[in-house]
Amino acid sequence: MDILFFAFANDRDKPLPALEAEDEAIYSLLAPRQAQSHFVIHRDQSVSIEKLAEFLILYRNDIVLFHYSGHAGKDHLSLDDETASAYGIAELLGSCPRLQLVILNGCSTAGQVGRLLEKKVPLVIATSSSIEDEKAKNFAIQFYRSLTQSDTIHQAFDAARAKILTINDAIPFYRDTSSFDAPENPVWGIFHAQDVNDTSVWTLPFGSSQTFGSYTVVNDLLLNTLIAALAPFNVEVNRIWEREAEGESKSILDKREAILKCLPHPISEQVRKLLVPGDAGGQIYYDQAGLPRLSQMATVYDTIMELTGFILLAQLWEALSHSDALKIDDEVKKQVKAFLRLNALEREHFNFIPLIKAIQKFLNDNQIKYFIDELEHISGVFKEGEVFFEACQFLDSIKEKVYAKKIGDKDAILLSTLAEEKLAQVLQELGFIARYTFASVKNIGVVKYRHSKQAKFKHHLVKLVQRFVGLEEEVKIMEDFMDTASILLIKELEDSTEFLNLSPFVLDENAFDEKATIAKLYYFDQYNRDNDVYSYRHVYKPQDPRLMISNQLNYRIVKVQFEAFAQMLFDHPMRQVL
Repeated sequence: MDILFFAFANDRDKPLPALEAEDEAIYSLLAPRQAQSHFVIHRDQSVSIEKLAEFLILYRNDIVLFHYSGHAGKDHLSLDDETASAYGIAELLGSCPRLQLVILNGCSTAGQVGRLLEKKVPLVIATSSSIEDEKAKNFAIQFYRSLTQSDTIHQAFDAARAKILTINDAIPFYRDTSSFDAPENPVWGIFHAQDVNDTSVWTLPFGSSQTFGSYTVVNDLLLNTLIAALAPFNVEVNRIWEREAEGESKSILDKREAILKCLPHPISEQVRKLLVPGDAGGQIYYDQAGLPRLSQMATVYDTIMELTGFILLAQLWEALSHSDALKIDDEVKKQVKAFLRLNALEREHFNFIPLIKAIQKFLNDNQIKYFIDELEHISGVFKEGEVFFEACQFLDSIKEKVYAKKIGDKDAILLSTLAEEKLAQVLQELGFIARYTFASVKNIGVVKYRHSKQAKFKHHLVKLVQRFVGLEEEVKIMEDFMDTASILLIKELEDSTEFLNLSPFVLDENAFDEKATIAKLYYFDQYNRDNDVYSYRHVYKPQDPRLMISNQLNYRIVKVQFEAFAQMLFDHPMRQVL
């Protein structure tokens, strides 16, 4: 049994306002791992000398991490209106044979490091001067957020360091030293004992009950979460949800088909790979815990965030095209320009959340009606500490580690359960996407008969609804016309249908080919200014060769659309903007 020991102490006369928030945030980050029996959290929110000594002795053979937050000094910790000697605490911690790390998140605790290193504590994180309460909280939260994402101690320290430097880039840090006699100017330092095994690669334990190669039940949580999240927005899914609530059992096949039919197609296709069992056909399927499944869950998350970003970029285009009076704020220009400037490597690692938040703030500030109504209020879930935000952080970290090939087979099996839980949390918040459908407009013809006074327009659409028999083309006759060779997001209302054109951010390659029938979707990937080439990535098969659009006649409209977008947003063509 691995124990993480947390001791918090707040002085009644000199309270630390952020201490309680630090405690709650750390516990929220670690609790899901504890629930899966990876470790046990001992959490003392008002620690005294007597309680500290009692539990350090009781758990000494199982403690792997000790964390203290509160008032402190170079030779003491302030515990519940008492002062505990650093010497005595070092003696207690030195008797914990499996202890890997001590964190002293208080003021000027570097003076205590020497004694801890003498007692063979492998790694100590401490401070060499006074620190602000809020910065101490931010440092600790980011440190544990990184640890929960399977980072090593040093990786987590670097992430926490980066977090603080975004707040104040003048704060210095001290790293990889065996000397406790740190200068006064660095604030946080990480110290190690010279004659003990290197523990800098230590990560949070996964629990002794988990074994490599063991079968892990997958998709139960994902299926049940999706049924509950999508039910309010889809009749078929709601019928399944209601019948199960009444005690009726519905088959996995019924659930799976209902879910896939109501998700927007780019997301549906990636979720399908998680839900469909493998067969003997030699294809790779992802219904077993391991690295392929972990990678696919990261792809599902990435697809969702990219699609949200493109929807808001399309919404921004619509807003600008309907009003010349709108003033674009600098943050929107900055985020859009940063996105358009990405090179191939940067694009792989791009985080859409800042872009999403910037456009959302612009739309809210200008009271512009959202095409996806629910996005108007989604900014609340992007706040640090919210379940959705932390789930996004975890999945983004998994994406980075998979890309860098830093996750082994054993860890991938164990992380698959955590990743499914986080993906379920993201999808739970986004259940409203079931209200919206994708369609590809292939071509438009005019319908006008002699007896009729007004022409109508015959649209050849490929409605992108996931079915196991494939996609079907349909003809829709309307009084108004839609945009040719476009990807549309469709919202069905009681008495009308509304559309948002996602082109040129999302393309259907086959919409430019009259003979092709099945849709082939691409996401905009990057723009190469030197060659004036637009690169697109296949939505369903991200590793396939990119679709490169330069001067091909049939794709010329794509470049024209991007030029129009750049002119509206920056008053310059693409090459000058970038």
